[in-house]
Amino acid sequence: MKKITVPVLNILLAAGVVLILAGLLLISHFSAGFGAEVPTGSIILMIFGAVIFYLAMTVIHWAVLFFLGLLVFCIGLCMTFVFTNVLPFGPEHLWPISLLLCGICLLLTCVFKHQKIRGVYLIPSLLIVLLGGVFLLFSFGVIKISLSSFVAKWGPLVLILAGAALVGVFLWQRNFKEFFPYDTDELSDLTDEENEFYGE
Repeated sequence: MKKITVPVLNILLAAGVVLILAGLLLISHFSAGFGAEVPTGSIILMIFGAVIFYLAMTVIHWAVLFFLGLLVFCIGLCMTFVFTNVLPFGPEHLWPISLLLCGICLLLTCVFKHQKIRGVYLIPSLLIVLLGGVFLLFSFGVIKISLSSFVAKWGPLVLILAGAALVGVFLWQRNFKEFFPYDTDELSDLTDEENEFYGE
């Protein structure tokens, strides 16, 4: 079988992105027929995110562009689905959902960059998703007190616990490297001084 050339693969990727975008816009358009209007800003975000994503996959292979393109596209998609009533959320739920999407996109960026999940991306991704989930609980009213009251009352304790957890992760990794979810090649990227610090 003849190998597919890079330009043909790039065209296939572009066609796939355009088809996905068209399908999602059609879903929101048909939902808008029930009385909702598709917001222009969210469509612009989706198209802009799709273009950045395509460039990151084909021309400029920067992980930050992949992350931004994917995140902007997903936020635009979420806005479109919220404002056209495809998702049963209100506009006030967009910011915690965006935080959840940020954590997921960070994990997908790790897979794009390294072709596997690495601990250095996994832990921040999980923390961001957890934070977004907590904010979503406040946004939906599952937690009955207001977010500002919670922060005023429990914020310092949360900061202390989060800081203690990060210090604990550092100490655990330093003393028990074989049990920590870092890959061995992560430490190979360090400088000689950093390797000496970690005992490599």
